[in-house]
Order: sequence, then C-alpha cells, then structure tokens
Amino acid sequence: METDATLLHGGRVYPLGESTASSDAIRFEDGVVSGVGIGARERSSARRIDLDGRVVVPGFHDAHTHVLWVGLYERETDLGGVESRRDVLAQLAANAGRTEPGEWVLGFGYDESGWDDDTRLRRAELDDISDQHPIVVQRVDGHTLSLNTRAIERLEFAGADGVERDATGTPTGIVVEEAAGLVQRETYPDRERARELLDAACDRLHELGVTSVQDMAGLTTPSGTGDPMHAAFQRARRDGELSLRIGYYIHVERAEELAALELASGFGDDRLRILGVKLFVDGSIGSRTAKLDGEFADDPGNTGEFVIDRSQLDSVLNQAAERSQRVAVHAIGDAAIDRVLDAFETVADRYETSPPNLRIEHLELATDSQLDRVASIDALASMQPNFLQWAGDSGLYADRLESRWHGRTNRLRDVRDRGIDLAFGSDTMPSGPLYGIHHAVNAPTAAQRLDVGDALRAYTHGGAVAEGTDDWKGTLEPGMVADAVVLDSDPFERPGTIEDISVVGTIVDGEIVYDDGVT
Repeated sequence: METDATLLHGGRVYPLGESTASSDAIRFEDGVVSGVGIGARERSSARRIDLDGRVVVPGFHDAHTHVLWVGLYERETDLGGVESRRDVLAQLAANAGRTEPGEWVLGFGYDESGWDDDTRLRRAELDDISDQHPIVVQRVDGHTLSLNTRAIERLEFAGADGVERDATGTPTGIVVEEAAGLVQRETYPDRERARELLDAACDRLHELGVTSVQDMAGLTTPSGTGDPMHAAFQRARRDGELSLRIGYYIHVERAEELAALELASGFGDDRLRILGVKLFVDGSIGSRTAKLDGEFADDPGNTGEFVIDRSQLDSVLNQAAERSQRVAVHAIGDAAIDRVLDAFETVADRYETSPPNLRIEHLELATDSQLDRVASIDALASMQPNFLQWAGDSGLYADRLESRWHGRTNRLRDVRDRGIDLAFGSDTMPSGPLYGIHHAVNAPTAAQRLDVGDALRAYTHGGAVAEGTDDWKGTLEPGMVADAVVLDSDPFERPGTIEDISVVGTIVDGEIVYDDGVT
C-alpha cells in the first residue's frame, strides 16, 4: 500500500520529549511521526524537503485563546501594538470610512498603559470619529469597552453593573464586566459571519505556527439559540475544512445544558472536541477589576470585584465533577484565586478521570501558599507568558499594583518548580507563541523566568496535557501526530531575541498548512 510520507532533513529537529536533544531529520508518514534522525532516513520513498539549516519543533498549542477575537482582529480594526491614542483613533476612522452608515465599527486590542496619556478611550473622542456609526472599542484584556453615543443609544443598560458615569450621571462611554458582556452579546457575529471569521483566524494562527487551540468562552454568550462560533467549528468540521485542531469550553451560562448531555470532556475527535465549562471569578488588572486582597495602587479603595458568587461556582463544579467535565476558571487576583481553590478542594477527589480536570486561567497574583494548594489538588496552571510584557519597572503591573507584587506576578518558574502542570496560551494579547515564549525566557525576575526548553514545552506538550491528548500529540517522538512548525532560526541559540524568530512553515497531520518558503 502506498503511503504519504515526507522527510524533512538538513536542519535541526527538537522532538521535545523528556529532553531537549536534537536530530537532523524527521519523517512524517500517514499523519504521524514515523522516524527521527537515522530512523527517519531508513526508507527513501518520501517527499524530501531540505530544511537548509532551519529548525523544527512540535506545533504550538495555544491553551487559552479566543478564536473569534483572532478572526475579528484580522477583519476589523486591530489595535494591538498601536502606540498612541492619535493612531488608534485614526485607524478607527479609517474603518468607519469603509463601513456603511448604521453598521458597527469595531476595534480590538488597544492598550493605553503604554501611551503618554494613560487613560482609556472615552465617548467624546469616539463621537468625533462618526455620529453615523455605533463604535465599540475593546481594550486588550476584553474586560473594558469604550463606546460612542450612537452605540450607547442602541444598547439597553438598565440595571446592569459596570457602566461608568460622570458627576452628572451621564455615561462616559466606558463599560466593564457585566455591561461589557451586554455589548459583546449585541455585537456578536451571526453564523455566516462567524464562519468567515473562523477561516481568517485559522489562517492567522497557522502563520504563527499554531496547530492546536483551546477556545475559551468570553465574558458572555450570544442571545438566542446556540453559539455562532461553535456552530462555525462544527460546520467546518463537517465540511472537511477545519485545518486547526480545536477544543472548546462552553460558557457557564450553558453549563446545565452541557451537564444534561452527560458528555465527559474530550467528546469529539482529533480535529474538534468539547473540553468542558469556562467561568469567570473576577476581572482583570488592566481594567482594575481583578479581585485583590488589598487595593489597586492607582485607585485607592478599589479592591476589584467578584463576578460570580460562591454558590454558583459550587453548583457548576458539582455538576461538572459528577460528569467528569473539565472546568476552567478565570482567576487573576489573590482573593479570587482563594475563592477558586476553596471550591476546587471540595470536588477534586470526586472526578473519575485522571488529573488535570480543574484548571485556573491566568493565576497572575498567586501567593506561595496558593501555589502549594494548586499542586496539592493536581490542578493545572493555564498561564499567558505574554502578560510579562507588562512586568517591567514602569509597566502596567507597577502602575496598578501595590509594591508587594512588583516582580511577583506570573511566577512561571515557581509554578514549574512545584511540579504543577503548566500550559501556555496567549489570550490573544497578542496571539503569537514566539512572543510569549520570548517573555517567559526573558522575564524580569528568576521567579518568573523559564529556560527555553521549559517554555517551548509549555506551549506544545503543556497544551496537550491540559486537554488530555498528550498520549498522541505535543511532541515529535515516533508515533505522535505529525503537527510541527518550522522556524527560521534556533531559539536555543538566540534566547534574547526569540520574539524576532519567524515561522516559515506550519504542518498539521503531515500536511503543510502554511508555507513561507519551507518548500
């Protein structure tokens, strides 16, 4: 029987199993790794690709992303990395200029913490762009939105928490948490648009070397029946057009529906699977809504907020444990992390499946004792190394947080040294794994910093552990699935400039899905 085989040779291959040893060749056959090094060259009947000195590592696995946002960044206004308020407003104006009057103008990913004027976008300056379009601009963390007057008039905020008002009671255009969720629900794409955004997201993620993702429900879920983005996943899978491996988490508002189906986590196949339930316990540091045991340094008296009460958290966890459904809980502040751990400890032993079944998303402000508790219940740390972009002496963390936290946010090495399973994701801030790996390797303090091998593993094997697929993906050892990324240079040889390394090829199931000169 004829086989579909490809031999990549003439470069450096890191399978990233238990060691960081490398070889000079790898063979993919019928969608799996059939040989590495000498074993890769044992047979000659294969398509041969000369790596010309380039580097192969396992395909990147983003364990916490929002596929919808990735697509919207590509199709709407991508404000990530825009360094001034003036440029942000100019890009939004350009979007308005190509959008029909009355249609939404959407912007994503602005970060005012690096601007000369460290203030969020407000209503008046968005009104200056257009009074014919409703404009909504999402801060990089997704927990703060800025709206113009036309958008405010289109939405109904009666009774909702999170609407900022001036001294006269007039909305400033800034909304957070619950009110932000209402806006996101209103602007959510329909099914056809979601399908287009999925294609755009897959293309972009493959450019970044991503072969697998875990899609996290956002602050809200759309009104009506079903989630259009999840419908897009299913449609693409049915049509044989899903080039990305996707596992997805259901929003807590639909936890009872998932429980009623009695589906254990992992239901699906090697391309699309349901992973469990996602919920939020607090907000974010950038929006000053993370729940702290203390207060925000730049907003005295503000300790952040809980966005779910303990009884609802317990209810969701009990339902999930009974059905062996994984639970991913967003918790950033130390007070929020305490609440999550208290709840986790009541159900950790009730799962019939092997850990990790419980995971904390972000874990930015975990204390030593909290990390010990995470380890003791075999919970997983789902962390975003790119958040370390704000960890400098004059960064967002230094501005927002009390001095006791300086240098002690996102303590990746302290997590790893406790034997806690660690999975890296991006949360689309930004989406590139190499950017995150760079910040993990070059973090300001030893408690935050990983070596290159550990950082790469957290962005490959770690994601597979998080979804329970590490028996068939996450490394490039023989027998594992043929998901790989080809880099133009070796991150082990240039640890200080990993963010400048380029992806030249991405391979899923042995097929090249992104080619920027690998062939």
